[in-house]
Amino acid sequence: MNKLRCFALMLAGALAASPLVSQAAGYPDKPIEMIAAGSAGGGLDLTARAMETALREAKLFPETFVIKNVGGAGGNVARAQVHQKKGDGHVLYVESNRIYVNRIVGTTPLTHNDVTPIGRLITEYVAWVVRADSPYKSPKDILDLLKKNPEAVTFGVGTVPSNDQMNILRPVMASGIDPKKIKVVSFKSGGDLMIQLLGGHVPVISTGLSEAIEQVKAGKARVIAVSAPNALPGDLAKVPTWRSLGIDVSILHWRGVFAPPGISKEVIAYWDKALGQMAKSEAWKKQLEKHGWFDAYADSATFKKDLDAEEKVYTEILTDLGMAKGLKK
Repeated sequence: MNKLRCFALMLAGALAASPLVSQAAGYPDKPIEMIAAGSAGGGLDLTARAMETALREAKLFPETFVIKNVGGAGGNVARAQVHQKKGDGHVLYVESNRIYVNRIVGTTPLTHNDVTPIGRLITEYVAWVVRADSPYKSPKDILDLLKKNPEAVTFGVGTVPSNDQMNILRPVMASGIDPKKIKVVSFKSGGDLMIQLLGGHVPVISTGLSEAIEQVKAGKARVIAVSAPNALPGDLAKVPTWRSLGIDVSILHWRGVFAPPGISKEVIAYWDKALGQMAKSEAWKKQLEKHGWFDAYADSATFKKDLDAEEKVYTEILTDLGMAKGLKK
């Protein structure tokens, strides 16, 4: 074997052992534009930056990301931009379940079928939270009152429609209570929502755990139910899930990655491999711990299947509430 051939074999072996994901027909060959459908510092922006950091630290991506924040219209502006970049595999887009909810309520004609699902990354869970001195010790206390009078308790949420709202209406519906009669008040944001709770202006709020945990640790609030499919670890292990209460509801307050429509199968396969490896890496676990997120990785095919199923559930609920304006002819 001559020296040139020996060197070539050694180089091939070194490349095969490298953690970098093998490129699909030269992809990627330039920086990736990463569109976060929200403002800088928000959850979608943080998810985009966490993904970039983990891929870089785990040496799973040979190029760089250019993160672009595109807020406005509940993510509709960003979605429209991505939809117009058909076939461009060098564009990614970070979004939440607004990707199908907005079409149902009629603020955009675009849904998850008008872009390409790449992967679900993380989830938070949604909780019922009360003040520390609240008379409500359990969600069953509240549900029992609502069964007698659906207007007996007022709930606060950050926005409508949202997972915060669904975390009220879905357990209510599953308990045989008319969701149309439930009193839900929306406030400006999760932070403002907690102020309303602690100020005694609303007795129960439904909000992301990450937005409540600081006040819980300070002894000012209590979490009485969480939307996780299974019991959570650590300090929240004793908090009941809906399923532990016999209510078949779980809600993933997820964030995921999408691409423009019409990208190649090779590009999708590239990201399935890259993100699949990232999800198992210590670099990604550090990001989850840093932000208080839970791993919810799903590859492109599983993500698409889950999106279709979620859309059906939300369509049914929002139709029952008379909010499915986007489905009316």
